[in-house]
Amino acid sequence: MFNLNSFLAEMSSPKRILLFALVTILLVFPAITTDYYVLTIFIYANVYAVFAASWDMLAGVTGQFSFGQALFFGVAAYVSGNLNLYQGLEPWMAIPLGGAFGVIVGFVVALPSLRLKGPYFAITSLIFPSILSGIIFMYPELTGGEEGLYGLTQLSNNITVTYYLSLFLMLISILVLFKIASSRIGMIFRSIRDDEEVAEASGINTVKYKFLSFGLSGLFAGIAGAFQAHLLMFVGPFIFNPFYSFQAMLYAGLGGMGTIVGSVVGAYLMSTLNEMLRDLVEFRVLMTAIVMLLVFRYLPGGLFRWISNRFKIHIGIWSGIKKFKRRK
Repeated sequence: MFNLNSFLAEMSSPKRILLFALVTILLVFPAITTDYYVLTIFIYANVYAVFAASWDMLAGVTGQFSFGQALFFGVAAYVSGNLNLYQGLEPWMAIPLGGAFGVIVGFVVALPSLRLKGPYFAITSLIFPSILSGIIFMYPELTGGEEGLYGLTQLSNNITVTYYLSLFLMLISILVLFKIASSRIGMIFRSIRDDEEVAEASGINTVKYKFLSFGLSGLFAGIAGAFQAHLLMFVGPFIFNPFYSFQAMLYAGLGGMGTIVGSVVGAYLMSTLNEMLRDLVEFRVLMTAIVMLLVFRYLPGGLFRWISNRFKIHIGIWSGIKKFKRRK
């Protein structure tokens, strides 16, 4: 039976108020400023938040530390670009299909993880993007070769519409990943991360759940990559650069690995910092590295987890775990 008092108490909790305030600010942000440049920064921050969260699901939650996240990102971008240019599919159809190919590639990348553990798999994962780059150069009639694919259909010629599309993509993706990570499946993922042998001894089909984790990671990384391709209206071999993989890792690590929501914090902070240092190109990478070193040295759990613990506002996965245990 619906209890109005308990509902109001839950909605008035600090975490609910904070989340509601933050989402409200993002929703009304175009009313605060219509500056094209500022909105563009937020658009890419939304995309990279999804990309970082996809890596966090794989590495932070399941413990499959991969250096090749750019593979899912890039494959989906190329698939979406090809479907748009050569098959005439609109972005709203091409982007999900690109994400579906990200799932397939995720299953392929999962195969080595069944044999290789820890750093051995991490190093091996670096090879996959390089292989795809070679294939791109072999079939220039489909991929555009070194020049890439130009002339992709724009998501919208209105920057405000594009902003809201990116915002809804981010909010829905983070919510879905968060719910999965807070569910029974997420608990199984973490048991594999903590000790795969013990998980197997407990009767968990680790092969099945590792494939599921790679598939989920590939799906959301792929959607983010396909979305970015239509933002740029271009996709090229640069998208397989290890920089993209490291970017996802840094954003998730800065916000707090294993929290999913922390990826949003990391993406927004680093996107803003990068733009603030835009005129100092020669120092931007150095300053970014210094910021990351300071955070990892003094806040190893990430900014999001520190803020949550400091102010007693638990919005991370651990809150979902507690609720799950109470239901049990």
